[in-house]
Amino acid sequence: MKCNEKIDVSIIIPVFNAEKTLPSLINSLLSETRVNIEIIVVDDGSTDNTNEILKKITDNRVVLVEQPNRGVYAARNLALSMHQGRWVMFIDADDAISKDFVYNRLLVAEQGNFDVVIFNGHRIGIDKKSLPQPVHKKQLYNCPLSGHEWIDICVKNKEWPHYLWLQTIKSEYIKKNELSFIPGYSHKDITWTVDLALKNGSFYISSLYDYTYMINTASITQRSDYYDKRATSYIEVISYILRCAHEQQSKSLKSRLQSHALVEARHFLGLLRRKVIHKHAIRLDFNKNIDLADLFRGVRSMSDLFFFVKLFLKTKR
Repeated sequence: MKCNEKIDVSIIIPVFNAEKTLPSLINSLLSETRVNIEIIVVDDGSTDNTNEILKKITDNRVVLVEQPNRGVYAARNLALSMHQGRWVMFIDADDAISKDFVYNRLLVAEQGNFDVVIFNGHRIGIDKKSLPQPVHKKQLYNCPLSGHEWIDICVKNKEWPHYLWLQTIKSEYIKKNELSFIPGYSHKDITWTVDLALKNGSFYISSLYDYTYMINTASITQRSDYYDKRATSYIEVISYILRCAHEQQSKSLKSRLQSHALVEARHFLGLLRRKVIHKHAIRLDFNKNIDLADLFRGVRSMSDLFFFVKLFLKTKR
């Protein structure tokens, strides 16, 4: 890419100890010649050979940024603060992308001049023994809609795909709405995507499968000493969604957000019941930050009610 050429797409990749998977991902991206890209790789304090591998790359489309270990959300914020592309994509270092991934996404996004395009992908175990499963299958595909309409569809269908690697976002939309990630350990993809939709830009849900999410049971998020941090992060997410609900003038939108907060509370309760170590401390944190009366407003069915009773009993004892 010549220095005077405009960058079409900024691809943001936070990495931590990704020496085994990162080289093939970078090579796949660098094989794209029909689109001007920058690949911003933020090394989040790796302790393996990741940094050495990155420093050996001579292609000027790869921008290496280093930070002490502050987490993926801080890494993404750092990359967002310096990106130059007209569009932004997020990729995880241990996943796989299809051929001409960036070019094909850009075609879809620019044909409709959308603010946000959500693509599809497959989940598969890192051992590749199981069949790939679609990331989502209940969306309104290939039809323009607003961010608020997308919230409505996602909550009604009980399928809100928050994954960053599905998203292609117009840089102007991010900057105009001052979007950034809330710092933390886990699950802040959810708050980012809620904000993305609440700004009510033009959305498009593509039926294109172009991403493979590798489920790694050995990842840090599956470690027993990390479950407490995940539970704390869910508390932050639930609290944030409820605050967003309070801010809405639309009764319908408020109701949808309250319902979704209850969905995320199910994930929290699963961790509290079976995974977390310091249960008493987590319960105190939950009760300090979340008013159960607010969550109760998200009850829409008998199933919701039964769940709410279980949540009440588990968090109040």
